[in-house]
Amino acid sequence: MLTRTQIALLAGFGAIAPLSIDMYLPAMPQLAGDLAVTAQQAGQSVSVFFAGVAIGQLVAGPMSDRLGRKPLILGGLMLYLAGCVAAIVTSDFTMLLAARLTQALGACAVTVAGRAIVRDKLDHAESARLFSLLALIGGMAPILAPSIGNLIIGFGQWRAIFLAMAIAGVALLCGTLFSLPETRSAETADQARAEMPLRAYRLLLGNRTILGNLAAAACNSACMFAYIANSPAVLMQGYGVSRTHFGLLFAVNAIGLIAASQLNRVMLKSRSPDRILRGSARNAIVLAILFGLFAGTGFGGLWSLALLLFVVISSAAIVQANTLAGALAVDPTRSGATSALFGAFTFAAGTVASWIAGLIETGSGMGLAVTIAACLLGCALAIHARPGRNED
Repeated sequence: MLTRTQIALLAGFGAIAPLSIDMYLPAMPQLAGDLAVTAQQAGQSVSVFFAGVAIGQLVAGPMSDRLGRKPLILGGLMLYLAGCVAAIVTSDFTMLLAARLTQALGACAVTVAGRAIVRDKLDHAESARLFSLLALIGGMAPILAPSIGNLIIGFGQWRAIFLAMAIAGVALLCGTLFSLPETRSAETADQARAEMPLRAYRLLLGNRTILGNLAAAACNSACMFAYIANSPAVLMQGYGVSRTHFGLLFAVNAIGLIAASQLNRVMLKSRSPDRILRGSARNAIVLAILFGLFAGTGFGGLWSLALLLFVVISSAAIVQANTLAGALAVDPTRSGATSALFGAFTFAAGTVASWIAGLIETGSGMGLAVTIAACLLGCALAIHARPGRNED
């Protein structure tokens, strides 16, 4: 079992990446002016962070199986802190990009190892419940982070935000040193040392249960990415929603995601994760039809779109927790590599979906709705295509 302190640390590991993205967004104009770059160039620091997280996970996963969870977390946090310090002292934008990449590589190592720890300590159903709890806590990060960033800027410059990130990193480092034991099994270590990472990935992707869970999670995550990337243009520019009201809609959707995480934890007391996923697949088909009807008719305008987005974003918490638990349950000796594949699949699918939605979007929400409908159908098909699982 895991203690409350250890669960708090796991929540911190999951929140470190979103906090590192969203907390400094309010400081982007100030950062751009100070480093003599345009706002568009300043946005590259976000893209670099995303790229580091996506690529780094595929390296960090097998490393956590081979070296251990705790060493990887400690190394990742030290790398993250090095990136924070570099960002604080730099006066060159290229150096800032390098610092953000360093932060991302450290953060993704911590995230991947944290997910593997859950599988090391808990069974399928218990890990699904804990992932729901961690999603609940992590769901607060995008809500609170911009406000925290604004508060920090009120007392200092943009560099103070990176100082706050460094302080959080030090707290996680101390907690890991004194409260987190190594959880990797000897069997996992032997397996990782006996094979190359590419072989581990090939074997994992050859398992239909793992592949089905990864595909379902990727399609589900794509809905979230498409919404985050395209909702400002659709809601504020297309429908004329004010910045204040847009923030409220974003917060309401985040609250829905948190509530769904709690609902999933309750349902897991009497139902298996696979049974809940089958219900999610049926709901996804219904939602896909409704999004398709909206794309074709525009019926209900803003309010219909806002309601549909609320439902699909809220339901993401249930699918993500149960598919992650299902994928990790298959091969305990390669849980680090499985965790890495989960992160890489969801990020890659989300990036592609957000790009496609942006290409076909007209400002009415049609492009966003079509993209989400296709992703929902893909999620439902992936869930049903998995090998048969127990009902209980």
